[in-house]
Amino acid sequence: MYLTLLGTGCPSVDYKRCGSSNLVSTRHTKLLIDCGSGVTQRLNQAKVSSANIDALILTHLHSDHVVDLYQLIISSWHSYRIKPWKIYGPKGTKKFVKKIMDAWSDERKQRISYEARSSVKAFDIKIAEFNKFGSISFEDIKVKYFEVDHKPVKYAYGFSFYNKSKKLTISGDTRPCENLIKYAQNSDVLLHEVYVEGEIKEINKMRTKKTLHNVQKYHTSSSQVGKVALLSKCKKLVLTHFVPTKFNISRLRKIVKKDFGRNPIIGHDLLKIKI
Repeated sequence: MYLTLLGTGCPSVDYKRCGSSNLVSTRHTKLLIDCGSGVTQRLNQAKVSSANIDALILTHLHSDHVVDLYQLIISSWHSYRIKPWKIYGPKGTKKFVKKIMDAWSDERKQRISYEARSSVKAFDIKIAEFNKFGSISFEDIKVKYFEVDHKPVKYAYGFSFYNKSKKLTISGDTRPCENLIKYAQNSDVLLHEVYVEGEIKEINKMRTKKTLHNVQKYHTSSSQVGKVALLSKCKKLVLTHFVPTKFNISRLRKIVKKDFGRNPIIGHDLLKIKI
């Protein structure tokens, strides 16, 4: 099983760190987790066609995790996708996807009519919404999903992926919470978001002390993430979803190692890790 970091950024624009997205793959299965800005370009760089993705799994419906949904679907059609899309996500996913597809309905109908392609299966979207926790089985990957704490976002999830004897856990966006530590126990790899403390400064009225406090409050900070990893007993900690996207790498590694006991892997776009 492999983990490919497609986008390690946040809502801030940074061409080196695209919006949140990850690929979990084996020889037989390709699962896309989130579809933030730039996801199709990163898939192309990773030499993976959107036509071959088996399912899209959404952590939550924040824009930096789903903004390229329509781009993913329409580009999969242009890439000759001949099977329906399967999308798994939190409550509200059906409504969200319907609104996106409706917004582009006229343009899509015109393309379908004029371009006369042999299949429109890429626009057949099957959606399943999560309960509080549960599991999904694919050919050779089992996925357990569980709620995490990203309030005021009401529905946010993390995932554990199982293949043979290996386990990968993806935190999604969350502040430190017992549920994540519980489900991440003994993971071979824990992929976790991080808010890098001390790297964002107040610069104008759009970025007040309250703004910075509130952004940090519903994420996991650099002084917390190593402790979370230690409690989860994971073998490797990989950091992603960096807020901000530019920071002192050596300082972050040192802070996290102090709590975790080992160096974390500082993720970057297109990093591929064998689980």
